[in-house]
Amino acid sequence: MAFSTDIYHLMTNDSSINSWIDGGIHYENLPENWDITQNWVVYSFNKTAQESCLGSNTAFMRYALLVKVIAHDTVTLETISDRTVSYLNGQSHNGIMDIRFLNDSHSLDLDKNIYMNTMNFEALYSA
Repeated sequence: MAFSTDIYHLMTNDSSINSWIDGGIHYENLPENWDITQNWVVYSFNKTAQESCLGSNTAFMRYALLVKVIAHDTVTLETISDRTVSYLNGQSHNGIMDIRFLNDSHSLDLDKNIYMNTMNFEALYSA
C-alpha cells in the first residue's frame, strides 16, 4: 500500500463528515468551476522526515497532511473542522500508524463570501 491510498481511504470514509460536505473531498485541487455555495474539503501531503532504525533501515516516514475546509458560513466551517480533527486525531489505517493535529488557520474571501480553515496534521507511516 501507499500513503496516498491509505490517506484517501481515511479522508473519504467517515459518514459524519461526508454528510456535511456536499461539494466533495478532493486531493490537491478543486474541480474547475467549483460551486461556491457548496462545502468542500481539499487535502494534500508531503514527506517531511525519514526515521531510521539503527541508522540503516527506514522504520517510518513522517508526512505533513494539510486539510482545507471551504464553507459558506462559519458554523458549517467550524462543524466540519471540529469533526475532521476529532476523526483524524489518533487514526490509523494500513501503513498509517498515527495522525495528530498540529494547528489551523482561518481565512475568508469577502468577494466570494466563503470561509476557509487550513488544518495541519502530522502522520506517521510505516515504510
